[in-house]
Amino acid sequence: MKEYPHIFYPKHTPLEQKMIPTKNSKTGFSESFFEKKFLSYFKNYVYKNVIIDDGKTHPYYPDYVLHIPEYSLYIDIEIDEPYTLRGNIPIHTNDQEKDEVRNQYFLNKGWGIIRFAEVQVVKFPQLCCKVISEYVRNVTGDQIWLEGFHEFEDLEIVRAWSSDDSQLMASDFFRQKYFNLLKTIKQAKPSINILADGIYLNNEIRATLRSLENDNTIKSFNKSVRSSLFLRLLSDFFIHFKAMDRTNGKIFVELTIFISNYHSIESFSFDSEIVKVDNYLINIYYVRTHDLICFSIYDSIIDDNLKQVILIADDPAYPPLLESLTDTEFILVRNYHDTTMSPYMKYLSINSLIENSLQIKYK
Repeated sequence: MKEYPHIFYPKHTPLEQKMIPTKNSKTGFSESFFEKKFLSYFKNYVYKNVIIDDGKTHPYYPDYVLHIPEYSLYIDIEIDEPYTLRGNIPIHTNDQEKDEVRNQYFLNKGWGIIRFAEVQVVKFPQLCCKVISEYVRNVTGDQIWLEGFHEFEDLEIVRAWSSDDSQLMASDFFRQKYFNLLKTIKQAKPSINILADGIYLNNEIRATLRSLENDNTIKSFNKSVRSSLFLRLLSDFFIHFKAMDRTNGKIFVELTIFISNYHSIESFSFDSEIVKVDNYLINIYYVRTHDLICFSIYDSIIDDNLKQVILIADDPAYPPLLESLTDTEFILVRNYHDTTMSPYMKYLSINSLIENSLQIKYK
């Protein structure tokens, strides 16, 4: 009996495939939720609403295609639901051959396939991204795809379902239960956005680690900064913002770390998808970008109309950009000495935040 995630590796290298856009009205609620996390990791390589242009009369519509040209890599990524919401009809069951025929079509093209159960992408979107990253690493041998994931546990396995299982899940409103969780998260607009320059953050952590290694008074310390502890310490400063919207009694916060495709962030580890601190729920995103990070952060503030931002950065490129953002309130996390950032903005020292996150123990 198969289980999820269901992973297939092709037996031959794909030829260049022409993909053409198409209209597909079947995007599900769970797909749109997973998409934000997925795009944050693989933004420049994800295609949606495309089909292979091979003349097939009734083409297959991938939920998502991950295409990395430099590796000639194509992956069909599917999200399998146990039954339809309209009519409660069993689908993607392990006693039907429909999905097997579909899988073989893509494997014959030299494509890989990763199939997730819907409940996995709803509850653990970041762990699903880890599975995809592991697939890319396994094919390419490039470890950079797994950076940030080394503190995460593996995605919990979900047993595939039969038609009888599907009918039981439908009678228990299985899908509707986790959709209620989605609605709460999707309706909640973050009150605070934490935007981090990943190159700066990684460099500062590495510099701190080097200094600790040469300190004979220290007994032990963590080898990386864990996101959960870092955010718990940073949350002490959230009270400096006044506008705090609540959804079901919770204040939503987002951390987005921007990193170049050509740089590493091995010193910062993501050990939790959502960090809970008192009344705060902090969702975490990790964005790889082709653009200069300062411009990616600037565009994010403009495009998403962010009003309350904690900016983790210290570079001369930022002050001219921030001057134009008069409608946004900032708290800077920057160098205490030798800073290039504005002295007129609220700030806290990156150094003390990192040191406390490393849980230093003295002899």
